[in-house]
Amino acid sequence: MNIKDVKPTLKSGYRQGYFTPRHPEKYAGSTTDIIYRSSWELKFMEFCDGSDNVIEWGSESVAIAYFNPLTKKPAKYWIDCYMKVKGKEGVETRWLIEVKPNKYLEKPTAPKRLTESALMSYARHAKAYLINSAKFEAAQDYARTHNMKFGIITENFLFNRV
Repeated sequence: MNIKDVKPTLKSGYRQGYFTPRHPEKYAGSTTDIIYRSSWELKFMEFCDGSDNVIEWGSESVAIAYFNPLTKKPAKYWIDCYMKVKGKEGVETRWLIEVKPNKYLEKPTAPKRLTESALMSYARHAKAYLINSAKFEAAQDYARTHNMKFGIITENFLFNRV
C-alpha cells in the first residue's frame, strides 16, 4: 500500500489536509498530493518550503522496513520528510526527518495512581514508545547506509523553545 493512498481525515483529532508549496521546484515528487497529518507536520512543511537552506524536500517519500516489536512482524515505516540542505561552505546534506512531540521520545513512567484511565494512558504511551524506538533505530540504520542523517523534529524546534 502506498502511504499517499491514506487520505487526510477529519475524524483523527489532528489537523490534516493537503499542502500547496509556494516553491514547487523544491519539492521532490508530485505537488498534487502533499499530505500533512498534523499541524506540526504542516509547520515543518512550511519551513522546508520557505527556507533558503533547504534545496529539496519531500513528504512521506521514503519507506523504511522495520520489525514491529508488538506484532513480531516486519512492517513499513513512512518517514515524515526527506530534505536536502545546503550547509556551511556549500556542503549538501540529505536528511530523513520525523516530526514527533518530545513526550513520545521518552520512556513512559508508570502512573502513581493506578486508575483505569491512568493505566490505559500508560499502556498507549508504552506501545507508542516501543514502536517508535524500533522505527527510529531502523531509520538511523537506513540513513547511515544511504549516506544520510536522521533527525527528529519536536516542539522545541517548531516553536523555538531551544
